[in-house]
Amino acid sequence: MPAARRTLFVTTALPYANGPFHIGHIMEYIQADVWVRFQRMRGAEVHFVCADDAHGAPIMLKAEGEGITPEQLIERVGASHREDWARYLISFDTTHSTHSPENTELAQSIYRALRDRTPSLIESRTIEQFYDPVKGMFLPDRYIKGECPKCGAKDQYGDACENCGSTYAPTDLRNPTSAITGATPELRSSEHLFFRLSAPEVVAFLRRWTATPAEGQSLQPEVYNKVREWLGDGKLSDWDISRDAPYFGIPVPDAKGKYFYVWLDAPIGYLAALRKHFDSGAARRAYPHETRSFDEFVADPAVEQYHFIGKDIVYFHTLFWPATLHFSGRKTPTNVFVHGFITASGEKMSKSRGTGV
Repeated sequence: MPAARRTLFVTTALPYANGPFHIGHIMEYIQADVWVRFQRMRGAEVHFVCADDAHGAPIMLKAEGEGITPEQLIERVGASHREDWARYLISFDTTHSTHSPENTELAQSIYRALRDRTPSLIESRTIEQFYDPVKGMFLPDRYIKGECPKCGAKDQYGDACENCGSTYAPTDLRNPTSAITGATPELRSSEHLFFRLSAPEVVAFLRRWTATPAEGQSLQPEVYNKVREWLGDGKLSDWDISRDAPYFGIPVPDAKGKYFYVWLDAPIGYLAALRKHFDSGAARRAYPHETRSFDEFVADPAVEQYHFIGKDIVYFHTLFWPATLHFSGRKTPTNVFVHGFITASGEKMSKSRGTGV
C-alpha cells in the first residue's frame, strides 16, 4: 500500500512591519522556500503562509514620528514586503497581517482558554516598570537600553541580551536609559497580566515537548542544549503578556486599557494567516480535495506544523509558543528549524539597530 500523502503547514518568522527587509530576512525566506518546494516535489500537500507582525510600540512611535496612523504605516510597509516576496519568487500561498479580524479573534480566544481553565494560567499582578517622564508613557522593553545584568554587555534591550542570550526583566538592566528621549526612566506601578510559565504542569510539558516535539522529531542539538539551560531547575519566569495604553495592539478582553504584548499575538498570526488561507478558498484552489475547514485542518494530528526562525527568537518559539498552544487546547508544532545570523561589520543585522543591508 502506498504511503499516505504528507500534509504540511509551514511558516517563516513574521517580519516586523516597521521597515523594508534586509538580506537576513531574505535568507530565511529562501531557506524555507527551498524546503517547501522540495516537499511539494515529493508529493506533499504544503500550505506555506506568512504575515506581517504589525503591532507594538515601535510601530506606534514610528508612525507618530512620520505624522501618519499606524494603519497607514503597516499598509505601506506591507506593500513593500509583498513586492519583495514576489521579486525573490518566494512561494507563499497566502500572506496576511496580525492587524486583522482573524488574529484578533484567535488571540482573544486563546487568551480566554488560558484564563478560564482550571487552574487558570493567567494571573494579575501589580508590578513596577519603567516610565519615561519626558515622553509620558510606560516604556516597552525594546525602548529601554542598558547593560545586561548577566554578562555586562552594553547597549542591550530591556527583554533579552543579544550577546549572551539571557532573558530578564527590564528593571534588571544596569544603568537604564530611555531609547526614546535618553531620559533616566522612573519606576512606577501598574497592574499586568501574566501567563504562568512557571506552573509545574507547564514546566513538565515543556520538558517533554522540547525533548521530543513530535514522534521522530527533535530540536537541533545546539537549540536543545540552549533550551535545557533555560529550563534548568524548572524555575521559569512567568511571562508578562499585557501592556498599558497607549499601545498599538489587540485589546485584552475584560481588561480596560490593556493590550496584548506583541509577542502574545505575533505567533498566533501564523494561525490567522492559515485561517485566511482556508476561509478565502485558497487552500481548496491549490488542492481541490482539501474540503476541511480551518478548524478541522489545524486540529488534525496528521497535519505537520513547521516554523523556520532565527536564533534570536528561540525562547519564544520553544517555550512560550508551544505552551500557549497546548494549554489553550490546541495542537503544538511538529518542529522548529533555527538558523543563525548574517552579520554586518561584526554585528547582527537588525532593522531596529540600523545594521541591515
